[in-house]
Amino acid sequence: MQNLIEQLLESEGLTRQLSTDLALYEYSSTGKTNYWLVIHGEPIITPEVQAGWLSKCKSATADPALEKNINLLIVWNTNSSKVLASKQVNHIEEDSYFFKKHVLPYTTEELEALRQQIETHGFSIVFRESITTPSTFTEYKSNYLEGGWQSLLYRIAIKLPFIAVNSSGNSDLASLERNIREKIQRTSNPDVLLTTDSAIDFLANQITSPDVLPEDLLTYMDAKLLEAGYESDS
Repeated sequence: MQNLIEQLLESEGLTRQLSTDLALYEYSSTGKTNYWLVIHGEPIITPEVQAGWLSKCKSATADPALEKNINLLIVWNTNSSKVLASKQVNHIEEDSYFFKKHVLPYTTEELEALRQQIETHGFSIVFRESITTPSTFTEYKSNYLEGGWQSLLYRIAIKLPFIAVNSSGNSDLASLERNIREKIQRTSNPDVLLTTDSAIDFLANQITSPDVLPEDLLTYMDAKLLEAGYESDS
């Protein structure tokens, strides 16, 4: 897994900082630089351990913004795909101290199956094209409780949001939007669903601000629903 993660980061243009023995990578996009520290192992992290990692990372670069723009990716080889929804993973990712945290659990079986796909089709095809094909998603839905290479592929893409995948064209997206609207209109109460959809679109713009807290988003949602004459259950 370590080699796969290294190959993936390098393919996305991340540069490893060689002045530290930690796997610290720098990523620049649209004039903004952020950093990714990759740790392999079970996510048992204490404040003392995190402070040590952060100190080493700060010593590896002269960028004063590192401390506010550093992510921690914990790659965890576990024996069960059920750990994905475990309280341990959620607790670590919700902890905002020292790093923005991302836990990537995987099983040996999932990794071997993904490696076979890469060997058969090629690294670029798997991460640029297979990830967006309907058949991949269909297989994922059919076996999501058992995990699988499709599940691991999606998991990696979610944990590493800078991965560039081939997206659908505008016509496909427009068609998808029409299908969604048509299905909503066939429900028993389409107005509520359309209003909720509109409120979620509004929230998407608010989330881009780093100053918005989760409780603020709930307030925004309530306000948009009340504007349309509906009350939420919160």
